Amino acid sequence: MKYFKIKFTVIAILSLVLSLQFCNPFSAKDSNDDEITLLSLLALSQQRVTEIKFDVVSGSSKVSCTGTIPGTIANTTGSTLKDLRFYVHEIKLIQRDGSKVDFTINQEDTWQIASGSNSFGSYPGVALLDFEDATNNCSGGTTEMNKSVRGSAPIGDYTGIEFKIGVPFYLNHMNNTTASAPLNSTAMYWAWNSGYKFAKIEFTASSTNNFHLGSQSCTGNATGPVNTCGKPNIPTIEITGSTSFNTTTQAVTLDINKLYNGADASGTAINVCMGAGNGTAACQFMYTNLGLNISGQSTLTQSSFNIQ
Repeated sequence: MKYFKIKFTVIAILSLVLSLQFCNPFSAKDSNDDEITLLSLLALSQQRVTEIKFDVVSGSSKVSCTGTIPGTIANTTGSTLKDLRFYVHEIKLIQRDGSKVDFTINQEDTWQIASGSNSFGSYPGVALLDFEDATNNCSGGTTEMNKSVRGSAPIGDYTGIEFKIGVPFYLNHMNNTTASAPLNSTAMYWAWNSGYKFAKIEFTASSTNNFHLGSQSCTGNATGPVNTCGKPNIPTIEITGSTSFNTTTQAVTLDINKLYNGADASGTAINVCMGAGNGTAACQFMYTNLGLNISGQSTLTQSSFNIQ
């Protein structure tokens, strides 16, 4: 696998250079030079993870705009996907010893904004993941898709990942008509004080069921970040395990079946789960399955995401 090839190559180069540096009888034995060389080589040996893959599944089967969603979702079968997109930020890779390493998101023209600052404060990088392609029942979407986040993190013995769903606070209440991509999406935008839709998940069973996640009960001015949001609704997703997380061969998966576990789409109860959905009993299942309590705080254990 690529991981092991890169690691082996770096170790081989490191060993060769060290042998030349310290075994050459004609070289000067300056300890400062040796320390600088070692530090440089150690930095070189930290090869980078450059991409985190994401996907949407129902059980072990992938979900797309083609055909029906496999298995049972929200007490229905034969459902079709209509839309599925969500923002992520503050990605961290979890090492076997439990420590966490930041995954730095790249700046891109279409899907990602790197960390930075504006007149309101500093913000982490953010990326939009888009799993619809405007075909079939997803005809109201866009043809472009994005199933990964590009960036960098040093190689480590990773067993899991942590990330937040949503848009960073100091970017969340901007004007989407002047914002840079991916924050210029009209499909992912709400009113000023609501900010962006952190997640837009829609499927059709007996009727269309909409789950739109975003901050609510926000107060403040309407020309920039508000002062507070009573219901932040920014889930912190943490996935850990005893086996390794190989970012080259594995993906972080949203299991739509688990997201809607407990919900019922056979009637009209979850047709409109957006806005103040935390307080609606029929809609609360999705919030709970993302680890959000009724107040929109990320205090519960999520069950919707895994690594496959």
